[in-house]
Amino acid sequence: RLYIDHVVNCSRLLTGDNNYTLEIIKKLPTFNETLTDDYYINVTQNCETFRQNRGYIMSSLTEEEREFPIAFSILTFKNSEMVERLLRAIYRPQNYYCIHVDLKSPDSFFLSISSIAKCFSNIFLSSKRINVNWGMFSVLEPELLCMQELWPYKKWKYYINLTGQEFPLRTNFELVNILKAYNGANNIEGIIKRANKDRWKNRPPPFGLRPVKGAVHLTASRHFVDFLLHNETALAVLDWTKTIQVPDEAYFSTLNFNPLLGLRGTYRGEPDNMEDFMTRYKIWSENKTVCAGRSSKSICIQSTGNFIRPIR
Repeated sequence: RLYIDHVVNCSRLLTGDNNYTLEIIKKLPTFNETLTDDYYINVTQNCETFRQNRGYIMSSLTEEEREFPIAFSILTFKNSEMVERLLRAIYRPQNYYCIHVDLKSPDSFFLSISSIAKCFSNIFLSSKRINVNWGMFSVLEPELLCMQELWPYKKWKYYINLTGQEFPLRTNFELVNILKAYNGANNIEGIIKRANKDRWKNRPPPFGLRPVKGAVHLTASRHFVDFLLHNETALAVLDWTKTIQVPDEAYFSTLNFNPLLGLRGTYRGEPDNMEDFMTRYKIWSENKTVCAGRSSKSICIQSTGNFIRPIR
């Protein structure tokens, strides 16, 4: 085990002292060892020991959290250690978790994630695996699959989709209070003026709806998920997305930003005027002035240099 053998001045980090941040980075220990697929396959043979040794929180902690369960989906394809660290950070016994493992992933990775999931009654793998390819309907398909399989668990209030390469900035208690403040509203991205309209050129959505560019990431109320899964209009829009480019960046946003649907919790104003996410922090790689890390698939992989931004 490695230890930091000096005191870190947190106030200098929090005020954005770049020189001091670089100095600390150089002094930080380097963790060269990673936890492999085989490690997780082996340590989960005894679930109780695994949960205890890895530090899972097996209590709801507060009455507010117990009364406000959240449903999560995690779409992943690699790095079992990163997935497990994410899962451990967001895990609470009152929540529900659906994990989709890409069909292309190695068998050892699938087995490691399966082994972790079997140690919890509220974590499960999707019944079907999709071969996910960017820009295709296959990106959207596992999201809907997890929604369908989470739907029978009637207690959860909100749905949040994640990838295996994300990590929470808020505690579950803070997240519950944010979602309560939403009061049934969704948090979904959407733009019209800057949208790449060639993606649906000559293919307008049904029922006179306006197409809205967004992202696959969303925080949605149970009511909105019900609409997505069971409403004929939503299913018709879903069929429309199969005819356009990058369907995952049009489905949720088009349904959330068309007031004529009269759907509770959707956005009634202009998408381009909406504030940024409250429940997710991300930097697009084209914003080179604020991405201190590297970019992957147009998203900034953040580093210590971005430490101060989410706090501000």
